Amino acid sequence: MKRKLVTMLSVVMVASTIFTACGKSGEAAKETKKIDKKSSEKKEAKDPAKLPQTAKNRKDTLIVGVQTPPGNFNPIYGQTVDDQYVVNLVFDSLTANDKDGNPTPRLAEKWDLTNGDKTYTFHLRKGVKFSNGNDFTAKDVAFTYTALCDPSYDGPMGNYVEHIDGYEEYKKGNATEVKGIKVIDDNTISFTMKEVYAPSMDAFGYGVGIMPKSEYDFPKGNIQKLKDKFLTPVGSGPYKFVNFKQGQEVNLTRNDNYWNGQPKITNIILKSTNASTQIQELVSGGVDIDRIPARPENIQQLEAAGFLEEQIYPKNGYGYIGFNLRDKKFADKKVRQALTYGFDRQKFVDTYYKGYADVCHSAINTVSWAYESNLNEYKYDKDKAEKLLDEAGWKKGSDGIREKDGEKFKIKWLTYTGSKYVDTLIPILQQDWKKIGVEVVPELVEFATLSSKVTDKREFELCNMAWASSLDPDQLGTFGIQQDVPGGFNAGGFRNEESDKLLKEGIAVTDKAKRKEVYSKWQKLVNDELPYIFLDSSKEMFSVSSKVKNMDISTYVNWTMNIDKVELQ
Repeated sequence: MKRKLVTMLSVVMVASTIFTACGKSGEAAKETKKIDKKSSEKKEAKDPAKLPQTAKNRKDTLIVGVQTPPGNFNPIYGQTVDDQYVVNLVFDSLTANDKDGNPTPRLAEKWDLTNGDKTYTFHLRKGVKFSNGNDFTAKDVAFTYTALCDPSYDGPMGNYVEHIDGYEEYKKGNATEVKGIKVIDDNTISFTMKEVYAPSMDAFGYGVGIMPKSEYDFPKGNIQKLKDKFLTPVGSGPYKFVNFKQGQEVNLTRNDNYWNGQPKITNIILKSTNASTQIQELVSGGVDIDRIPARPENIQQLEAAGFLEEQIYPKNGYGYIGFNLRDKKFADKKVRQALTYGFDRQKFVDTYYKGYADVCHSAINTVSWAYESNLNEYKYDKDKAEKLLDEAGWKKGSDGIREKDGEKFKIKWLTYTGSKYVDTLIPILQQDWKKIGVEVVPELVEFATLSSKVTDKREFELCNMAWASSLDPDQLGTFGIQQDVPGGFNAGGFRNEESDKLLKEGIAVTDKAKRKEVYSKWQKLVNDELPYIFLDSSKEMFSVSSKVKNMDISTYVNWTMNIDKVELQ
C-alpha cells in the first residue's frame, strides 16, 4: 500500500554537555566542518575492555539517560520525547515503521485500504494480553481512538482523529459512538475517514499506544478519570511500569508475556541527566545510553572512554524560537522578519554545533521528501533588520532601545535551565538584538515548567524549544488554526487562513508529487510569515555502551522501537 502518514510532533529539549564560548563569527567558522546532514555514521567502541566494573556488574538492568519527564505517561497525552519513551515501552501500537519510514506490522498483523482510500481495516494479532492479564481486542483499539474524540479531551493529538467519520457528532453532539470506528469482531476493526486523508496511517503508528478499556474506561465527557492514571500506566508493550521518582528516574520491568517474546533485558531505568552530568554518567558506566549533542568535543570525550559507541544520524526535527503572536509587538510580520535578519543564526550554529548542524529555514526537515530548498535564508543583515523595524514604526530612543506608542521594545524570553545550548544562545541573541535596538530579558525555568507555560497556559512572549517531527510533512498538528487551543501544539497562535487552506490541500491528495507542490507553496508562505525563527537542523547522536548489543538507532527508529531484542553483554 502507499505510505500515508501524519505528522506527530513532540517537544524535545535540546541539551548540551560542553560549553562553547561565543566568539567572533569568523573565529567560530574556522573551527567547523561541513558534513552531509543526510548521512548516518556509527563510531564503534575502540576498546570495549575499558568498560567500568560498575557497568559490568549490572547484568539485568539497562540505564538510559533522559531529561526529567513531566510524568504524562499516557499514549494520548505524552508531550515530551521522554514521556513518549515511557509510553513506547509500556504501550504498543497498531503499526510501527522501518528505517526508511515505511509502516510495518505491530499489534495489527495486516491492514487493508478500501472504499476509495477512505476505509482502513486492521486485522489484529490474536493472543495478545495487557500487563494486567486482560486480552487485547478490537474494543480496546476503539476505546483508545474514541477517547481522542471525547468532548473533554484536551491533549495535543486531536488532529489524529478529527478526519474520522462521525468525529464532530461525537465531539460536539449527542452521539454515543464514533460512526467511522467499527468493531467488526474481536480481532478486526475499521476506521472510515470523511474524505481521503493522506496522512492517516501515522495516526495508527508507533507511539499511539493502545490502552486497555478495562483500566482506562470513563464516561463520555469525563476524561479526568483517564488522566488520574498517568502515573499508573498499563499497556501491552514490552515493559511494565514500576514507579516514577520525580526528578530522578522512571523504573520499568519486562513484560514476560509480551506478544513478540520475552524481552532479553529484565529492567530498564530512565535516569534523569542534564548538561553537567550526561557525559560523566556515560564514561563512569552509570548510564548505558544517552542522547548527546553531536559536537566534536563531546565525540572526543566519548571516544576517549574506549567502550562507548556513537550512533550519529540526521535528526528529523529542528530548533526554533517561537513568538506569541497574540502579543501586539509581534503582530507585524516585518517585526518578525527584522528579528530574524537581526540574529546571526549562523554564528550560533557554528559556535555551538561546530559543523554538526545547519541553519534551519523550514518546519519540514531536509530529510523529508517534501522539503523545499528555494527559501529566503534570512542571512544576518543588521541594516535590513533596522530598516524593517523603522518601517514597522519602532524608532530608536535616546538610550538606543526602540519604542512605539510609548512602549519600549523589551522582550521577555522564556527558556530553560540545565542546557549549554541555552547558555550559548542567550548572549548571542541578546547582543545581536541590542544592536538593532531590542532588549531581551531571559527567564530560565525547568523544562517541564516551560512546556506547561507554553503549551498549556500560553503564558510567554518568546520561547525557544525544538520539535521532533514524524514522517509525513503534514503540519496541521502544529500550525493549524484548530491547534490554537490550550494544550494544542500551535502555542504561538499562528492563525493564517491561506496556511490552513494549503495544509488541508496537502492531506487531501495521496499523489506524492502533487503533495510536494502543495508543501512547497506552504513552506514559502511560512518562510515569509515567520511564526517562528527557525534555528537549527542538526545531527542527533546517541552514545551507547559496548555492553549493549543489537541497539541500532536511526532517523526514523528510536531506541525503544526494537527494545525487546536488545541484550546486555
